[in-house]
Amino acid sequence: MGRNWADLPPELLGLCSQDLCPNDLSAFRAVCHTWRSAAVEESSDVPWLMLGDKTGERCREFFCLPCQRIHKKLLPQVKETTCFSSRGWVLTIGRDWELHMLKNPMSRHSHIIKLPNLEKLPDAEVEDLLMHHHAYGYGDIIVKFVLSDSPTASVDYRVMVIFNGHNSGQLGLWKPGDKEWTEVITPDSFNLDVIFYEGCFYALNDVGDILRCNAYGPTPFKAKRVFTMPRELMGWEQMYLVQSTTGSLLVVLRQGQWVVSRQGQYKSGGTFEFHVFEINLKTKSWKGVKTLKNTSLFLGRNSSFPLEVDEKHHIKPNCIYFTDDFLDISPYTKDGEGDDMGIYHLEDGTIEPHFQGKSCSPHSPPIWIEPNF
Repeated sequence: MGRNWADLPPELLGLCSQDLCPNDLSAFRAVCHTWRSAAVEESSDVPWLMLGDKTGERCREFFCLPCQRIHKKLLPQVKETTCFSSRGWVLTIGRDWELHMLKNPMSRHSHIIKLPNLEKLPDAEVEDLLMHHHAYGYGDIIVKFVLSDSPTASVDYRVMVIFNGHNSGQLGLWKPGDKEWTEVITPDSFNLDVIFYEGCFYALNDVGDILRCNAYGPTPFKAKRVFTMPRELMGWEQMYLVQSTTGSLLVVLRQGQWVVSRQGQYKSGGTFEFHVFEINLKTKSWKGVKTLKNTSLFLGRNSSFPLEVDEKHHIKPNCIYFTDDFLDISPYTKDGEGDDMGIYHLEDGTIEPHFQGKSCSPHSPPIWIEPNF
């Protein structure tokens, strides 16, 4: 006699659904009302890799680390846009210079928030940059996007971007209700990364200064220097700020992204080394970090984040999962960015791939989507 699958015990269905990746959980829920009711709440504590844009396609591909499969999702909102990510949200920049924030694209629930467009950035020369920009995608105008909190978790959130205008690596701040971006006054230097940490935005510039901006305080548009990295640690191609899972502030140095040949052409050198340092802003001190223990870091065109891993994640501990974020080379390469990705093992300095395929794009290469459903 045949069995009615809808009559399976809810407890068993719940157990079956709890280890599914978001894409498979969505399919599980679609079987019938009974399965949908018994399934665990939609959630994910594992990052997804949103692969590079394929010109003209309305779907976007996502690589799931635990199941090692590629999943497609219909996302016309990201077609031919440049994308960045923070706290599970994706910032899209279109040909029309419009900026939108999308809630985690792998979520069933759609949220779209419109931001002031690129013309509203606080710089008189931005329009000239836009008018002379190649093709589409504006990854060399905005280079980082960071949320203070998820807009679905708090209505009092802030958005910080690093943008290139009259000067490179400037900071722009926006809050709900603002009609335009406001420049954050910083020392005259190139800001490389920014995070939201302990209630404030912190930026790291190319001379090793760590700057603090209290976007909720009396002077939200000014950043103050609170620490300077030792001179002997400078000279790296890229630097990142990350909050560890224990709450400490980390600076990560990356070497070997791209080099310039004798003919003046960019060519892939390939990332070959990372170093991690813990910064104590209270004592103005630093120390090298030899191990991340059961934590791994995720770096790239996303706002950097850590993940405490266990067996169910299928993610390796004490590693740095990185993507290609050397934005200046896309006009000089055939396929664009995306080749320089991998898993760096902090213990022995070896590197292995996390994605076996090829995913390059001149305007929107792969990015990590932080788990936030």
